[in-house]
Amino acid sequence: MRAEIISIGNEVVDGSVINTNASWLSEQLSSLGVQVCFHSAVPDDESLILDVLQRAQQRAQLILITGGLGPTVDDFTIEVAAKFFNKPLVMDSTSLKKIHDFFEKLGRKASSNQKKQALFPQGATVLANTVGTAPGIYYLFKEVHFAFFPGVPSEMKSMFTDEFLPILKQAPGRNHERQLKVLRCFGIPEGQMDHELRKEIKGRVGLLQTQLGFRVRFPYIDVRLYNYESDPKKAETQLESSAQVIRNHLKNYIISERDEFLPKIVGDLLISKNKTLACAESCTGGLIANLITDVPGASAYFIEGLVTYANQAKIDLLKVDPQIIEQQGAVSEPVALIMAQEVRRRAKSDFGIATTGIAGPSGGTQEKPVGTVYIAVVDEKQQWVKKFRFPFGRERFKQVVAATALDRLRRNLLSFSD
Repeated sequence: MRAEIISIGNEVVDGSVINTNASWLSEQLSSLGVQVCFHSAVPDDESLILDVLQRAQQRAQLILITGGLGPTVDDFTIEVAAKFFNKPLVMDSTSLKKIHDFFEKLGRKASSNQKKQALFPQGATVLANTVGTAPGIYYLFKEVHFAFFPGVPSEMKSMFTDEFLPILKQAPGRNHERQLKVLRCFGIPEGQMDHELRKEIKGRVGLLQTQLGFRVRFPYIDVRLYNYESDPKKAETQLESSAQVIRNHLKNYIISERDEFLPKIVGDLLISKNKTLACAESCTGGLIANLITDVPGASAYFIEGLVTYANQAKIDLLKVDPQIIEQQGAVSEPVALIMAQEVRRRAKSDFGIATTGIAGPSGGTQEKPVGTVYIAVVDEKQQWVKKFRFPFGRERFKQVVAATALDRLRRNLLSFSD
């Protein structure tokens, strides 16, 4: 089954909003064994909507349309659909009652604009909206499946999952559902990973009826393994065998096989080993502490975080010797180590993390260009410090430095070497 996703709305075409609906729908359809071949976006223009529906009908068996189902003057997708299907608009009493009930709860009466949301092409199946007021519709027209959804993401997702998915699963022509396994990695560039896995690994995985792909979720990379085997148990076995091939090759670069990131991974490890953490940050500006405390329950292991951005703050709060700063600079190995050691001592924590670097765009030198950073992780028995250069903009620089620091802590907790 080939699918096309059509997004309707001036705001989608002119870039006022990011079209997250299309990417979400594509992911859902792919997991169900539907091949998404086309994405289209059109403004609120009747002739253009009719044109894109006609084009889609000629090249796809499943067409999902989002947008233009509300009460305003530019919400006329359903009216255009009725013209396309050559069917009159009829009032659905159940939908109309839901609209009346919704506004009665607000102490208001539904306007004529609101009531028009209960008009549908004759013969269409109504898709209930449990989140908002505008229902959607499903219509089988000339052996092509059409489904219309609201443009509001929360409404669209709820309607797709609760109302349309049962219909789609019964549709003929759909392949077996996709089985997916994700191995989340950090610390190895995408190009290097692809180069190392391309020949031998891709061939061996292919023999197991598994497709190999990558998805960058900066600063992480997901290795994605797909299998369309009709027998779920056989698919699971093939996926696990393929995953083991990847594990043997990437080893410690794999940080998780669940949908979780380093802050949660590190937090779980600290809890399991009954350890605590404190951090001293300069160039990351508190991002590490923020990421750690984004995880519920972080108070069980996170003691404190200091943002010692200025040199004087490093001197006053972390006892960094001014002569070291003068001689070697604030961005240096000894300063990073002292910061990590002192924040650990202050907090009486098991681990101390520190970062000091040059985020840019200015402040670099020939010896220490923009993107230079020293990261230190210390505990009672060992101390680790390393110089890196991450030539990114400020935001990405901070993200990758924070992730590198947390990954180093992960490795320490698991007793991994470099």
